[in-house]
Amino acid sequence: MIRSTSLLVAVLAVSIAAVGQGSKTRTTTAPPTALAIEIADYAALPITGSADGTGNNAGSLARVNVMREEPAPAGRLFVNDLTGPLYILDKATKKAITYLDFNGRGSRPGLFDKLTTDAGLASGFISFEFDPDYASNGRFYTIHLEEIALPGALTPDNQSVPGLDVRGYTPTAPVPTPGATNHEGVLIEWTDSNSANTTFEGTARELLRIPLNDRIHPLGDVTFNPTARRGDRDWRVLYVACGDGGSGDQRTGIRTNPQRLDTLVGKVLRVIPDLAAHAADSVVSENGRYRVPKDNPFTSVAGARPEIWAYGLRNPHRLTWNVNPADPAKPSLIAAVIGWRTWETVVIIHKGGNYGYPAREGAELLDGDRVLAALPQPDVLPVLVNGVITNGVVAPTYPVLRYGHGSAGGDAIAGGAVYRGKQIPRLVGTYIFGDISTGRMWYADFDRMLAADDGVATTLAEIHELRIWWDDPGDSPDRGKQPYPTMAPIVTAGYHARGGKDPDLPGSAAVAGSGRVDLRFATDRAGELYVLSKSDGMIRLVTRLGPV
Repeated sequence: MIRSTSLLVAVLAVSIAAVGQGSKTRTTTAPPTALAIEIADYAALPITGSADGTGNNAGSLARVNVMREEPAPAGRLFVNDLTGPLYILDKATKKAITYLDFNGRGSRPGLFDKLTTDAGLASGFISFEFDPDYASNGRFYTIHLEEIALPGALTPDNQSVPGLDVRGYTPTAPVPTPGATNHEGVLIEWTDSNSANTTFEGTARELLRIPLNDRIHPLGDVTFNPTARRGDRDWRVLYVACGDGGSGDQRTGIRTNPQRLDTLVGKVLRVIPDLAAHAADSVVSENGRYRVPKDNPFTSVAGARPEIWAYGLRNPHRLTWNVNPADPAKPSLIAAVIGWRTWETVVIIHKGGNYGYPAREGAELLDGDRVLAALPQPDVLPVLVNGVITNGVVAPTYPVLRYGHGSAGGDAIAGGAVYRGKQIPRLVGTYIFGDISTGRMWYADFDRMLAADDGVATTLAEIHELRIWWDDPGDSPDRGKQPYPTMAPIVTAGYHARGGKDPDLPGSAAVAGSGRVDLRFATDRAGELYVLSKSDGMIRLVTRLGPV
């Protein structure tokens, strides 16, 4: 079983961990206060894995990854499975209807011949997002991973989606990435001419194709500024999180790829998908498929990719926004970044920010042998335009939250969201997050996170334990709601109830050991929070506070 020891000691240990030049971490609030939430089963996704599977891929019953509510009067929920399907989830019946299927590999009838899913983790159909004007234009955006060596075409096969007109679809030229590459991340714009029904009729247009040195750390997420309105410079401007493709973990010349401004890996990008929008404030991209805002930070740096908004990131696999109703003009873009050596981190994304990787991790110096050391003073990094040319120096931007690897923390951050719902007033304005493999959950006050974003490496916001109450619908006799220190025993029960054969959970990880929860988070447009787990293919709704 996944270990599920209490987190209170873990949180205290993380909060006082030494960083920088041996000084203790400064925190921005009082000692941790544990809270508990109640969750309830909301929906079970169709099983796409194998009940007999044991690995990170086939062993997950349904590789649920992202859930979003459409910005339209119907307000339907859409959910993707990394294995290929994009579902419409009926709120009344909780039944999933397949809207698109990306998996055309081998004999599969889906859209893309080269979709790679066999390795598990973040491979496959990764994420999607609706255009803010979706109710009028029917547009949405997807990212998926392809394996270059696989046989097949780069254009979608519409046999499973006869309403998709592929006559005008053409692939884009891959943007160069230093080093040998074997996978490509693909960003596509879809236009559904009848978004009110449950089938797709319309067109697709490839916007961007980014080669990756390996299958890990691909494009991770896409998002729009939720506060932007028609006429604003950020209206319908897309932010794209792109991992480093594993390059920063290497000891060869590609290790600096996340720092280099001539490549798109290890970055957050900012582009305008609509070629007819913002014409006065942008230029058409090199491939002619989108526009690049003129106020992006590196548009005037010769040799730099103008799409870059922020850089020096290992795997920013989740982007989310905080919008404070008291100050909606100042939204914050938050990235959950999966670490390598020691730290899992949360950062606030700033225009032109350098987040240090692979020279820094968790506000500590990281050298090529994965050894952490004290930061130099002053702490600056060269601005690498390419493998040879530099353009001055920059101070790294440090995380506002972090937790460590090992029994006191976890393996990989699952992302999270700032709670803005109505069901749990006590949690409004808190960032709720967790660990992918162990299923541990925490929260932090977002105002304290903003205060920690002060340019001082040793300042971090406190993280607080979040325990879970859940009523197992399959227990007999019925025990009612029971407390759990993590999501691990909850997901284990759900996995076995749905036919999973592994004695614990499928998959493995260093801290979790034998069995991975594979935790994710989502919110609806009312700000309510959902907990997603791949191992049992379940979606659960956070309903209220529970007793601690």
